[in-house]
Amino acid sequence: MQTKNAYQFPFAAYPALRLMFLMGIGICAGHFFFEDSLPLLTVSTISIFLLWIIAEFLLRKVRPVLYSSLSITFYILFVILSSAGLYIFTASKDAPDYKALETVSLYEWEEIIVEGTIRNSGKSSSGRNVYELDVRKTTFDDTYSWHRQYRLRLYDDNEYDDAITQRDTGTFRVRLYAFPDRRNPHEFDYGRWLLDRGIVGHGEVQRVLEISSSTHFGWETWRAKVRGNVHDIFNEEQAVIARALLLGDKQEITADTRQQFSRAGLSHIMAVSGLHVGFIVAPFWLLIPWLWGSRSGKWSGLLILTVILIIYAGLTGFSPSVSRASLMAWLLTYGKLFHKVRNSINITAVAAIIILLIEPRQLFDVGFQLSFAAVFIILLVMPEVQRLVPGKWRYGFTGGLITIVLVSIVVQLGLFPILVHYFGEFAIVGPIANALVVPILSFTVPTGLLLVLLSPLSPLFFQAGAYPVTLLLQWIEHVAFMLGSQSFSYLAIGTSPATLFLVWFFAVLLVASLRIPTVRWIMVILLLLSLNFLMAELIINKPLQKTMQVTFLDVGQGDAIHIQTPNDKHILVDAGRWSPMSNSGERILLPYFNYLGVDHLDAVILSHPHADHIGGMPDLIENLSIGKIYQADYPYSSELYKRYMNLAEQFQIPVFYATSGSMIDIDPELRFFVMGPDKDSPRDRNPNNHSVAFKLVHGKNHFLFTGDAEVNQERQLARKYGNFLKSDLYKAGHHASNTSSNSFFMQYVEPEITVASLAFRNVFGHPGSQAVERIHQFSNRQKYTSLSGGIIFTSDGETIKKMDWKGNN
Repeated sequence: MQTKNAYQFPFAAYPALRLMFLMGIGICAGHFFFEDSLPLLTVSTISIFLLWIIAEFLLRKVRPVLYSSLSITFYILFVILSSAGLYIFTASKDAPDYKALETVSLYEWEEIIVEGTIRNSGKSSSGRNVYELDVRKTTFDDTYSWHRQYRLRLYDDNEYDDAITQRDTGTFRVRLYAFPDRRNPHEFDYGRWLLDRGIVGHGEVQRVLEISSSTHFGWETWRAKVRGNVHDIFNEEQAVIARALLLGDKQEITADTRQQFSRAGLSHIMAVSGLHVGFIVAPFWLLIPWLWGSRSGKWSGLLILTVILIIYAGLTGFSPSVSRASLMAWLLTYGKLFHKVRNSINITAVAAIIILLIEPRQLFDVGFQLSFAAVFIILLVMPEVQRLVPGKWRYGFTGGLITIVLVSIVVQLGLFPILVHYFGEFAIVGPIANALVVPILSFTVPTGLLLVLLSPLSPLFFQAGAYPVTLLLQWIEHVAFMLGSQSFSYLAIGTSPATLFLVWFFAVLLVASLRIPTVRWIMVILLLLSLNFLMAELIINKPLQKTMQVTFLDVGQGDAIHIQTPNDKHILVDAGRWSPMSNSGERILLPYFNYLGVDHLDAVILSHPHADHIGGMPDLIENLSIGKIYQADYPYSSELYKRYMNLAEQFQIPVFYATSGSMIDIDPELRFFVMGPDKDSPRDRNPNNHSVAFKLVHGKNHFLFTGDAEVNQERQLARKYGNFLKSDLYKAGHHASNTSSNSFFMQYVEPEITVASLAFRNVFGHPGSQAVERIHQFSNRQKYTSLSGGIIFTSDGETIKKMDWKGNN
């Protein structure tokens, strides 16, 4: 009786894949465990290498069994340790100069003169010129010269006849900004991003004192000319989209357009990547059968492809995504032409290895993770998914359209944990949007790029020839806005558990191994185990007691406080500030609630109608659903107030007037006692003295909010409520101005913690020195958003704890 041999995975067929995984482990180890241990790591790596050589050459004949085990072990350790060392060495080369950071920080908001070479140039999303300057010389106070090399990021609103580009040298008078600090939990850590690029300061160019253009050929010069060609043949509106789709230049794309493309699942088409490289290379692949005939034909074809890929990568600024895709396309073509190993998984791994050898920090780049994860998911999962399509629909136009939809679904679902982890959103309509757009791109990208490159020969002729491409660009934009603007187009998801990646990994391997029974059942077992780990993590992270979270957002000179109740209700106390340029709703509150996955506010409590407390309301009403609004019954005539009230009526949001003695019922675990304003109190000409003041009670913990109450209202509160004002946490009235937090009031409150919301620089002189003294006298701990940024407290009904969301424990 014959026995069937158990299936064994062909590890030998995937040497590059093995090496890629080992390098990834080593780079992660260097990042998380050996960051400051380069000498020790170097010695260890050399020792392991010598042991590996000894095992290879001395033990092979003497102890072959032992040789095999030791050789493999030493090889694995050598790859891991050397990868860790490479990461640490590369990171240390571009490490920020903290000594320079300390010196530059001393001159925040002052002007200095810097001399150096432009490392990179471009434009910000708001259209400002942006330069990265490698500084050689700095002049402080127009007298003292400092010859230390460091890097600055400069912003410039001026336009010049000859644009300032990479490699230009110049002297600039610069007004330094304060080094950016992450102000709120949801915000991008701009300061960390600058430091990761070796930048230790940033500021605004006041005047260009001297500039010398580089005489060397540079890609940036050519890119600038090609960008100009785009504007020559397309109208202004479509030129912006064309630059993004053809060149990956998204500098002039508005935040709204980016958001709509993202929510439609189309953001990848504006981040020039493998899809675009595929469209550029596709015509060349049609020539491959004619190049197989001779060795010279093969090498000529490979040379032509190399030139095409280098030119396109240069046009896109050698972006990491295009460089990755170009390398993979070159390797695949080489294998095809010369009949080398054509295992796509192995070739993809080779591309990853080359990139990580050049820049190991790419492993932590979201673009690297997304592009390689997408390729591996397509290679592993798509063969099994395509088997579900009936044979008669697999080919021709129908088959191509079905494949596009299936690839979009597979990639969207396959990248789910990465997308949620980094962006907090998942596009549901992505497959539909991609089915409507990707086939069009196969014509738009190569044709549009060819027209742009040839347009200097005859601008009018190529402008007319670009009309069909213009129509297609309009269609692409229409699809993005039509689908991306729908409320059902995306899911907003909060923080994701770490074990979700484990579930994702084994789910992908399970689908890939469906036709291999032995492996399939192993993957089923591992997937079930990982699901158990996921459930365990969710249970562990779930608080044993129902907690309340109070977040004092840093909105500058204004108030905005988010209360998340024990039963997951969401309350906003005040809505930040408004200015002609922006408002807290658009700039801070909506991104914050989107980050949390909150699309409904159960209640909004507005203390009074000043612009620094209702500034974000119009945007909030238009973008979130709101259950109720509570405010003071105080007529106000500002246009902002009228607009907000009209919108509340238009969206049928009930507005209630909160008065002393009433209660707000939102969560049975909490009690909201409204303490002001008094219903029949005489009208004060100052709206601050008609603020909605309330006490929030959670178990034994008491929180007091008084809006912008000043002397008159505080006197009323003290006289009427006396010892009932006693609270554990007090939100300082009127941004800690001298007119609030008076002694006769604070003697009753006596808070453990006082929080004041205000801007670091403001024209009102807040916080007032007298108020600060009184707050310090009557409370044990004081926190200011101007100094700390956003501040989060949690309450379990027994104690109040401050959360360190910046990770500074």
